[in-house]
Amino acid sequence: MAKKYDLTTWEILDYLHQFHEPCYAQDSKKFSAPFTGFAENEITAVEQKYHITFPPFYKKYMMYCGNHPINDIHNHICTPDDILTNYDYLSEDIDEYAQDLQDMTPEEIADACAENEIYRFCQLPKEQWHTLTQEYVLTWYENQGVWHAGYLRSDLEKGIPNPPMYISTNDDFITFEKAADDTETFLKSMLFMAFWSLENTSSISGANENKQQVIEEIMDILQNKGIDTNLAKNHGVNICLDTDTNILYACYVNDNFIEFLVANDDEAFDEEE
Repeated sequence: MAKKYDLTTWEILDYLHQFHEPCYAQDSKKFSAPFTGFAENEITAVEQKYHITFPPFYKKYMMYCGNHPINDIHNHICTPDDILTNYDYLSEDIDEYAQDLQDMTPEEIADACAENEIYRFCQLPKEQWHTLTQEYVLTWYENQGVWHAGYLRSDLEKGIPNPPMYISTNDDFITFEKAADDTETFLKSMLFMAFWSLENTSSISGANENKQQVIEEIMDILQNKGIDTNLAKNHGVNICLDTDTNILYACYVNDNFIEFLVANDDEAFDEEE
């Protein structure tokens, strides 16, 4: 069997594009719908608004397929019109929270700030918000708004060509951590979730204390299939495509979690049971 590893974003898109499954977010749209993107001037308008330069890879992706429903399966890409910073979102609520403070004693204000950090922002001019959190240009969001992801604005102001991406961690617009070293790595993690939507997809996963046991199960499957076991070891999204059968094997790995899936195979785990 011929194996192809380390598929690029474009190769993953081509793989998904061959299937006719409907996209969950837009049932009338299918994976096989023609790729559609956004106009360059729409992206440039965002850059001019925030005095930034987006990474070339991000702009290429947005213009090639950013408006395709494949980007709305489980999580969602922001259209150029919807791109905001976390400071923009905080500004929308700041007046309401500031009103609360007017009726509080100093002790109550201290308690409120400890419980919800947005009250600290109410007491500072916007020019000093950077002392509490940095500003991020947000380009993706979770389907229920639990997290938002994007770039550090200062990285884009400097025109860094391949900056890391960050994700909010506390269901707010204040606390962020690095989600990926670059745009392509992040996009692969988003497209990984699209594999779940394929009809003949099976998966197993494990977290924390259960992770090692699941890794061993995955390693047995990979060895039986003649697939490099590094697929289950390296952090991030790791993919192997059997070009003879068109079956795709993929792993998502981080410190505390692993998920392994097999796409386009309705008997994926039968031999292992």
